[in-house]
Amino acid sequence: MDRPSADLSRRLAPNWFARARLKLRHLQLLAALDETRNLNRAALGLGITQPAASKLLAEVEQMVGASLFERRPRGLVPNLQGEALARRARSALVELEQAAVELNSLEAGSGGRVALGSVTAPAVDIVVRAVEAVLRAHPALEIAVEVDSSPALVARLLEGRLDFVLARIPLDVEAAGLEYREVAEEALCLLVLEGHPLLARETVAPRDLLAYGWVLPPPGSLMRQEVERLFRRHGLPGPERVLNTDSVLLGLAALVQGPSICVVTASVAQLLEPGGRYRRLPPLEGGQRLAVPPFGLIRSRVRPLSPAAGRLYDQVAAQLFGGGAASPEPPPPGG
Repeated sequence: MDRPSADLSRRLAPNWFARARLKLRHLQLLAALDETRNLNRAALGLGITQPAASKLLAEVEQMVGASLFERRPRGLVPNLQGEALARRARSALVELEQAAVELNSLEAGSGGRVALGSVTAPAVDIVVRAVEAVLRAHPALEIAVEVDSSPALVARLLEGRLDFVLARIPLDVEAAGLEYREVAEEALCLLVLEGHPLLARETVAPRDLLAYGWVLPPPGSLMRQEVERLFRRHGLPGPERVLNTDSVLLGLAALVQGPSICVVTASVAQLLEPGGRYRRLPPLEGGQRLAVPPFGLIRSRVRPLSPAAGRLYDQVAAQLFGGGAASPEPPPPGG
């Protein structure tokens, strides 16, 4: 297949896709090629022949005036132009998928659908209060909340699968297209089961923590790094007996099996302590505290929020920055 060479003197007009008559099939092929890196598998996934797929790719390359994929022994690899266009193609397709979700919700009388993501700390506190406030005023609204790590949440935000998130922007993500409002750092604490030997002390020395098993997030995670820094500051090795898991539920189950220590956010500990079997360890010696870097309220600068998502976003923002909960108005009659 002939490959048009890049023409550096050519600049695409903002409406190039309309002039070139870019079709939905072109976008589907770009997304499929980016996923499979194989022309034949991409064609099979789209239900077309390989020659037809090859023709579609040649058409797109002709439209943009540049080669988009490089042929390698194991398939096709997108170059910089290919990566950029495939990413935009996926975003456009996701937007169309989300349009169907929103229209179906409206047709069913739910008043719309909102999908937000959050790291753990605000999820168990701010998000729950905001969702409850909005649902009181808009009981038919469909709200989905995903709790995950910041990289996963921001990736889904960029894909258009989440309306907004409470997270941190990863270092490898281009932040220019994101609106970020910083909230606060997450305080951490060490959680144990009632009756743990260290609960009898007024303060706890880092060295004493090494005598017990630990439940920690996987290596590389922010909470894990903060615990490791604590021991390094005192010239100590890290814990030897460690259960690696992102699951708070699994961590709590592990504490029941023996005198282990689990690191959690302060908001999670606050939720578990009253009337329960779990307790925070006494303060660390010298007033040392554990915390991870600030998270923020993040949304896309280029993709407007739906009316339903806007209501929940405003309520979350009011919880975070307004000193209290907003009072979302109920929809007008028949709305």
